[in-house]
Amino acid sequence: MSEKPLDADLKALLDGIQAPNEEVEIVHEIGASPGTPKSLAEAAAAVADWTNVGPLHDRKYSTDERPPLDVVRRRASAYVLGVLAVALVGIVGFRLTRKPPPIVLGDPVDFVAVLSPVAAGGPTVQPEWSIPRGASDSLTERGLSVRVGALLVEYERASARDDSTAQVFADAIAALVAAVPDGAEVAAIFATGGKEARSPEARHALAPYARAAPMALGGWVQAARVAASAADAGFFESRESKSGLAYLLALTGFTPEVETARDRLDTLLHRRGRPDFSAVGDALELIQRELAN
Repeated sequence: MSEKPLDADLKALLDGIQAPNEEVEIVHEIGASPGTPKSLAEAAAAVADWTNVGPLHDRKYSTDERPPLDVVRRRASAYVLGVLAVALVGIVGFRLTRKPPPIVLGDPVDFVAVLSPVAAGGPTVQPEWSIPRGASDSLTERGLSVRVGALLVEYERASARDDSTAQVFADAIAALVAAVPDGAEVAAIFATGGKEARSPEARHALAPYARAAPMALGGWVQAARVAASAADAGFFESRESKSGLAYLLALTGFTPEVETARDRLDTLLHRRGRPDFSAVGDALELIQRELAN
């Protein structure tokens, strides 16, 4: 029986089928003698060595030799520590070079509003300085401003409780301002007294004659003395009072005695529990006496 010729499509299909030699070829890539136990052991060792680098096996190296996992981890740790060190240096450098925001103190009378009702309505606490009224040749611009701020506090307190001595403090402010060139008009406002002298406009009119920051500091020191005499702990916990203390601590040029008093005041006000109000009052009195001259 003669063989029938194969269909062309079937012949092409049979020609494309090859013996499954892929496994042999793969073994030849791994071991020199496929099928032997020695070759298989070497292939397993090669695979184990290749996977020893763990999850970083996709990394490209300049040679076929790859570092072990512990070396890779040490390099990664060193890199992370280096980044953290650079970041730390940057943060420290930024903080050292950054200027702190300026401390802004407001109207001296604002400190009266922070006092407790008992302290605000209490008796007069006389300001402490060597010359009670008027200006002198030895009075500095800062001294004048500090005095005006302290007098404004006592004027407001006395006026609020309808104390007949209120005008005494208004007259003292008028005397200080009248001694400054072109200050007569503003001095007349306080000499007249009444609601006009207590108005924010009257205090704003003091700006050309009393510097705002020292005037506010003078108000804080006086209000703080009032709070200490009334054992008003809440005053010293307020944001306004803490700003006043921060401004005081930022000043320079004090005598050693006042420097010591200022440091003691800072310690007393930051100590846990209620401050020693007697010691706080003594420190504030000493500070006010120097600031006001």
